[in-house]
Amino acid sequence: MTLELLARDAGMSRSAFAALFKSVVGMPPLAYIATWRIYRAKLLLAAGHSIAVAAEQTGYGSDIALSRPFKNATSVSPGHWRRERRASRRSEPGRSATSGTTRALR
Repeated sequence: MTLELLARDAGMSRSAFAALFKSVVGMPPLAYIATWRIYRAKLLLAAGHSIAVAAEQTGYGSDIALSRPFKNATSVSPGHWRRERRASRRSEPGRSATSGTTRALR
C-alpha cells in the first residue's frame, strides 16, 4: 500500500490526502497502516497462531519481515510478546489454559 494508491482511490493529491488523513485520524496514513498491521499481528499471536502465520496474515510475508517492525513498535520480539501473553493468561486466577483469549493487548 502506498500513499499514491490511497490518494488516487480517494480522488485526491498525495499531499492533500495525507494532510486530511492526519487531521482526521491524528497520524499520517502509512503510520496508521503500520500500527494497524502490528495490532492485527498481536491479535493473531494472542490467539495462539505462529509468528509465520501472523506475518503472512498481516502482509509481512515472513516471520523475519515481521520481527523488526514488531520490535520497533513494542520493544520486544513477536516471540517474546507471545510468550508474555501466554504466561499472563496462565497466571490469571480461575482461568484455565484452554479458556478464551480475549484480553486487552498491551
